[in-house]
Amino acid sequence: MIKRQTRPPRKKHENYDLNVFINCPFDDQFKPLLQAIAFAIHSCGFVARCAQEDSAQNVRFTRILDIIGECRFGIHDLSRINLEADVMPRNNMPLELGVFIGTQRFGTPYDYEKEYLVLDSIPHRYKEHITDLGGEDPSIHKNDPAEVIRCVREWLKPRARQSEQKMIASPSILFEQLELFQQEAPEICERRSLRFTELTFSEYTEILTEWLDEKRKLVKDLDDIVHGYKL
Repeated sequence: MIKRQTRPPRKKHENYDLNVFINCPFDDQFKPLLQAIAFAIHSCGFVARCAQEDSAQNVRFTRILDIIGECRFGIHDLSRINLEADVMPRNNMPLELGVFIGTQRFGTPYDYEKEYLVLDSIPHRYKEHITDLGGEDPSIHKNDPAEVIRCVREWLKPRARQSEQKMIASPSILFEQLELFQQEAPEICERRSLRFTELTFSEYTEILTEWLDEKRKLVKDLDDIVHGYKL
């Protein structure tokens, strides 16, 4: 019998407790929702991760496994599982959800802390194709970026650091901020010789982080002025 080689234990990623794995479709139709999910994640003080981020690895599923191992949180969208006749369903998302749940159960001790949110576009639809998820209660976004921001924000806010929780705006305000970001981002991109419509996921989150940091600094400066005036 061939003895399997023992793998070295994984080291906990430095941002493990802030990393959020996004498991979703990457087609053009879903892109506005993906961008909204990433915006909500970063607005809540977390870091969005997904298979589309820049990597030297060529094997996509190996990259996905590595990212799952580096993330405490996962957001899994099941809305693109087509149940129409003669249409092959998209099974990548359920597969990655299963890997995430398996890692939570059988991974390293820190993986036991993993938590995940399931998203869908239609209530109770998952019961037709993933019956083992019975008892789960997916959040419904209706294919609406404003709704997906609400779903992600409501799930992440209680899990955010105390210092971040008081900075997290209401869902409708976050959506307004997303629209403002989309208006201002092309100018930021132009300074870097980039086009907003052609950004990779990594470039998108980099531009987003820069924009959010700038807005937070403005809020902090204003707060310092107000409190200084009161003194």
